[in-house]
Formats: sequence, C-alpha cells, structure tokens
Amino acid sequence: MQPASTRGIRRFLRGLLGGCALALASAAQAAPLVLAYTDGQVETSYSNLKAFYRNLSAVGLGSTYGLTVTGQLHQEGMNDTTRQIIAFAKSKSLPLYPTVSDYNQDIAAFDPAISHSIVNSKALSASTIKQLVTLARDNGFAGINLDFEQVEPRNAKAFSAYVKALGQALHAQGRKLIISVPPKLDDQQPEYLQGYDYRALAAAVDYFQLMTYDQVGPGWSSGGFHGEVWPGPGSGLDWQQALLAYAVTRVPAGKLLSGLAAYGQDYSIGNRVHWSAYEEIIAEHNAVTHLDAPSATPYATWGPVNSFTDGVEWTAERAQPVLWYDDAQSIRSKAALVGRLGLGGTSVWAMGYEDASFWSALQAGLAKAPALLPSGRE
Repeated sequence: MQPASTRGIRRFLRGLLGGCALALASAAQAAPLVLAYTDGQVETSYSNLKAFYRNLSAVGLGSTYGLTVTGQLHQEGMNDTTRQIIAFAKSKSLPLYPTVSDYNQDIAAFDPAISHSIVNSKALSASTIKQLVTLARDNGFAGINLDFEQVEPRNAKAFSAYVKALGQALHAQGRKLIISVPPKLDDQQPEYLQGYDYRALAAAVDYFQLMTYDQVGPGWSSGGFHGEVWPGPGSGLDWQQALLAYAVTRVPAGKLLSGLAAYGQDYSIGNRVHWSAYEEIIAEHNAVTHLDAPSATPYATWGPVNSFTDGVEWTAERAQPVLWYDDAQSIRSKAALVGRLGLGGTSVWAMGYEDASFWSALQAGLAKAPALLPSGRE
C-alpha cells in the first residue's frame, strides 16, 4: 500500500489533469469554425484546398448542387474539380457540406419561384427533404448547406417551417444543417429580405452563415452605407458591424458565421477579381492606393473616379478607374469581429480566389478568439 501522502499527491494530480481536460474540451467547443467554400467551377479551388486545408474546420461544396422549381435535386455543376475536392476533403477527415441553392441556370440568377413552389407544397417539401437527407447520407457528407437567396416576404412562415422540418430530418440521421442567409439591418429593412425570419431559422439550424459581402458592386450600394453610391467597399467593417449587431439579437452568437470575401470589384471592367490578382492589377495601372476609414477597406485608383447612385447600371461608358479590395489589415479587422462578438466562426467565399497571405491574415484576426479547431473537427 502506498503512503497516504503519496496517494494524496496522486489524487491531486489526477484532479488537476481532469480539470485541464475539461478546460481544453470547453475551449475546443468554443473555438471558431472556419467554413471555406470551394468553387467547383474554378480549378484552383482544388489546388488551394490541398495547400491550405489546415486552416479549415469544414468545407462547403459551392457551385455544384441545386433544386428546381419542380423539386428535383440536381448536380449540374458537378465536374472533376468537385470530385477531387470531395475525395481530398474526405482523405483529411474534413466535414463536407454540399451547398444546395435556388440558382436557376436558365435565367442565370437565383430564382424566387423555386423556394415558392417547394415551401408551399407539402408533397414537394417532403420530397426535397428526403432527397437532401439521402444526398448527405449516401455520400458521407456532414450535412447540408441550404442556400436559398431569393425567398419572398410572403413565404417567410412557410420557409421557416420548411427549414425546421429539414433540420429535424437531418438531425435524426446524425447530420447538421447550415443555412446561408442574406444580411439585413433590422426586422423591416430591406423590405425584400423579409422572407428570412432570423429567429425562427436560427432555432432550426446548427450554423447560420450570414453572407456579409457584396455591400457595393457595379450597379448597387446596399444597406444604407457609403451614401447609397457605387463604386465602394465590397464588405465594409462598419457595415459588417451593423449587420452582425442586429443578427446577434436574433441568432445565438455561437451559431453565427460571419462571411468574408476573397474577391474585390474592378470597376474598370465591372466585374469581380480575385484576391490573388490584386497586386498585379495595381501594378498594371500604376495605381495609387488609399484607405477608406469608415469601412477599414483599401481601394486603388488610376484616374478620377465618378460615383453613381444605387441602381444605376454599370456600362462600359460608366467604367471607373478604381479597384475596391481587401488587404491583410482589413481581413484581420473583419475576422476579429468573431472574437469580439463571440460568434461561432467565419465563412469564406471562396477557395481558389485567394493565396497564403489571405489565410495568414484570417488566422491573425481570429487570434484573440479561442484556438482554431484542427481540421476535421467541429
């Protein structure tokens, strides 16, 4: 028999180790999730996943799956790139979430008719939920990411009921539901986003991915910021703060993912450009760089820039010599909101657009939050 003093020391050490284990488990549960979307239509999405997967907690399969107005699940975007992404993510035990959207290839836009027909039909609701659960189960996916971006205000209750039923069906199979939701500033504005009842949707899902990007672009200026004119910031810090401040009053902060874009807007061509191309564009035009203080967002100009009001269409005649983009500092500032607000984590659109410097900035921004989960853990 061991001396009493020895037994006491051992009990103390066991208790200490047990306490440390509980503390580590608690920290792991609170660690921010990093959901990175892959864009299956961009080949570098696969190569970047291979290069930077250690920065991720989960992978969203973007630009691949969708539902039709008749309730048919399709995979029109499936290609070799997405197949490689799926195989690699599984090899690294990274949870996979197929993004299932209401995008209609025939009109090249998100289509409100799709959600309207599905959520207002018991038969279509049941059928699509069955198809989505089967998709997740048969492919070994961690769950489903529902990305309906054109839900009409008249369908708010029906959409919430549909999401609740989908969540219950997935949970019964041990799988999760992530919902991607357009951002709004309050319960009333903007009016066209009143199809999204944040509180009801949040109660039904595991993660609530808020699409805090595309604030300003060629032809639009969203959310009452930046004077309702374009060109302007793609996702300003002030704009994000306002959106998230509202969201956390409706969504449990631990479920909320703030969105970061790995692309900017080149208003000389009226289109998106990727993070990895910013330096080349700036050098090509011998541009002068600036910082917009309210949005904490940089921009680069190579001539006088005119502004246009929200809704004025971009045309070649209205092309402007300016690039609005993010740099390491602006990404750090926006990622730091996760820790400041106690959010569940962040999401990135999209892999294949970025390079190593993006992930370094993201990690630095998350540094004040609990340590990033190792890959493959949620």
